[in-house]
Formats: sequence, C-alpha cells, structure tokens
Amino acid sequence: MSLPPVHRSNRLALRVALCSLIAAPLLAARHASAQSQNPGSITPSPPGYKEYVAILGTPIGSLPPLATYTLTGLAQRSPEVVARYGFVEDMALPLAPDSGGHDAHSLSSFALTGVFPIDLGGTVSLTLGLSNQQCSGCTGARFMGSLDGDYRLWSTAIDNAANARRFTVAVNGGIGVGNPATGTAWTGNVGFPLSFTVGAESGTQVIPFITPNVVLVTTSGSSESDAIHSLRGAITGGALLFNAKSELGASVGIMYIFVPKTQVGLGVSLSYGGR
Repeated sequence: MSLPPVHRSNRLALRVALCSLIAAPLLAARHASAQSQNPGSITPSPPGYKEYVAILGTPIGSLPPLATYTLTGLAQRSPEVVARYGFVEDMALPLAPDSGGHDAHSLSSFALTGVFPIDLGGTVSLTLGLSNQQCSGCTGARFMGSLDGDYRLWSTAIDNAANARRFTVAVNGGIGVGNPATGTAWTGNVGFPLSFTVGAESGTQVIPFITPNVVLVTTSGSSESDAIHSLRGAITGGALLFNAKSELGASVGIMYIFVPKTQVGLGVSLSYGGR
C-alpha cells in the first residue's frame, strides 16, 4: 500500500504541536508540586478524592481512550470523526463507609472528536462533549473539551506478512478542561500507548492496546484553600476493530485513575473516516 508524500511543513507542524501538548503538563508539574506543599491547601478526605472528581470532569477521566490510526501502523489520510461514550457506575464509592450503604453517584459522558492527520505517523484531535452526573441533587450535564495529539515512535512486525502481527509504541499528550463539582478543572496528560495488531491486512484486525498515563490536574474558580494542584497516575486501554478497506471503526475502552476504592470506567467509540 503506497503512502502519500511527506511534506516537511507537516512534520514540523506535528512536532511543534506534540511538543507543546506533552511539555505543558511536565513543565507545570513543578508548580503543582510547590502548590501541594502549601499549608493553606486542604488535603481531600479520603485522600485523592477531590483530584479524582476533578479528573472525571474532563475527557481523560470520563471518556474511553482514542484508538487512532497511530496504533494501526498505517497512515491516516483524511479527517476522522469519533463518537465516544463513557460510564462510571459509582464515582461516590470512595466516600462509602466500611459498613452500611451509600448513595450511588454515576457519571455518563458523551463527546464528538475530530481527528486530523499530520505526517505519516501522528494525529491531532479536538474533543467537545458533556459529562452528566446522575444522583439526587446533581446539577446535570457539564461541558468538557480537550486538545490532544499522538505520534508513532516505533512499530515492528513480529510475524509473517500474511498474519500481519505487529507491535507498536507511541506517545500521546493532551490538555483538557471541564467543570465538575470541584470547580473548573484543567488536566494535562502524557502517556505511552502500547498496541498489538492481530489479523490479516486484507481483513478485520483486532488491536488491543494499553496506555499508562501521568495526569496533572488543577482547579480554578474556587478559594485557594479548596483548590487542587496534583499529579495522579492513570491507565487506559481497550481493543480496536479495524479494517483498512473500511471507513468505519469501533473500539471498547477502560479508564482507571489511581485513587483508592475507585471504579474502572467503561466506554465505547464509533468512528468514521480516515481513509
């Protein structure tokens, strides 16, 4: 399969965009670390819960991960639209007592993402969506959005050409915003997707993937004593159904933020375009 010619301007634009997305959370981590030592700040109880709620208010925590062409080993040739739905059954579980019940507090999130190719091995994407907390006293749907990018670092065949088994390593990063109960929340994340392609190139392939992430979260719009400035680990993953001859694609995904007693979020995505 022949690939379109690579233009230096496209490569330069991709590198600038990805460097900005990836470097921003890392540079801001020093500020977050200093803020976390501020004696005026409040330590959430249970530990990490406020950070958890803030991250859930943005796409990195509430939506299934993007499974872009970067994971397939192929170049994306045209824009792609992805509809994404995520669900967390009980985001209030960390508040539950050791014995006795509690009021469940679920979260449903929906978004549309536009994915645009830059260079042969990378994409930039824009996400706009809503997160809806479902419980007594909740205020309903809230806006969220993000700007993300990824780039294929390394891809190698691990079987013969007919089976097309391939292992791929990529890097991604993003900046997200939302408005959960903790106040306006901003997140920046850096991750390293690992994917494994199974199936013949001429048919439908299954591509399982997993991405360890570092997430910087900070909030505004509340008093400094209640503000959040923190780094958290997260992991996302899933499986993509991909056919190089089809404009349609689908994936299932999981999202987990490393805070005690939290649940794994689940999600599905449907995509069109890219070929």
